Amino acid sequence: MESPEFKDTKLHGKTLSKKTQKVLTYFFLILFAIVALLPFYYLIITAMKDLNEASTQSTMWPHSFALWDNIKFVVTYQDYNVVRMFANTMFIFVLKTLGTVLTCSMAAYAFAMYKFPGKKVIFFVMLSTMMIPGELLGIPIYEFFVNTGLKEVAYIPLWIASWFATDVFIIFLFRQFFMTVPKALIEAARVDGYGEVRIFFKIVLPLNKPVIATVILLYFIGTYNDLYGPALYISEKAQWVMANSISIFENLFNVGGSSSFVVPWNYVSVASLIALIPVIILFSFMQKQFLQSVTGVGIKG
Repeated sequence: MESPEFKDTKLHGKTLSKKTQKVLTYFFLILFAIVALLPFYYLIITAMKDLNEASTQSTMWPHSFALWDNIKFVVTYQDYNVVRMFANTMFIFVLKTLGTVLTCSMAAYAFAMYKFPGKKVIFFVMLSTMMIPGELLGIPIYEFFVNTGLKEVAYIPLWIASWFATDVFIIFLFRQFFMTVPKALIEAARVDGYGEVRIFFKIVLPLNKPVIATVILLYFIGTYNDLYGPALYISEKAQWVMANSISIFENLFNVGGSSSFVVPWNYVSVASLIALIPVIILFSFMQKQFLQSVTGVGIKG
């Protein structure tokens, strides 16, 4: 039989071990958080510098403080109409998100709930298309929109594909959640006289709000960060989106089209911070649903 002293020593050792693990865990979490926040910190301090310091020096603390002058210059710049650019971005975002949620969820519902010949093969082939770089199809798609005259009509090239269930990852995400819906619930609805469309919109889709929230968040950030699409299909200033707001100040002193020109990083940083505000607000409200969708796929998929 173990002595009381030995038991106390053993329990004390376990307590120390748990405390050590907790301390190490928090240490590495804080370390990773600092590393992750360093770019954001540098963005903020660059926005505080004047033009000379931001363009010629790389310091971790600003020697000059010109934040308010930088903000005033950015928001009053002639080509920088942030309200219009934000509205244009939201127009594209709403159409892309609505089309993706509707069509991708329907495709996922078919893969999750129905049996048909070649179902697994089709799903495997569809997942394989995720390995094809999107830029590979850029030239033929661009030629198609130019030849059809749709290149600059209501941003059609930037959102029309979303209405044809082209986002394979979102289809996979919806499918994983649909597979967790009890089949008895679907059968009970059919017995009560519900049609398939009514079952989908009234029962199945409302149960998958975390996935819809994830799609909203991903597409909001994706639309904000999309530089490739607007550079290809948008030429008129009235149609500029938030992605163009950064390039306005990047090319502020690029008058002759030369490759060697000064980039006013202080103005670029201010414009970047302004563009980040809606993303931070949206994520702060939807992070719970986003984490639920990610953990749901990991556990149930």
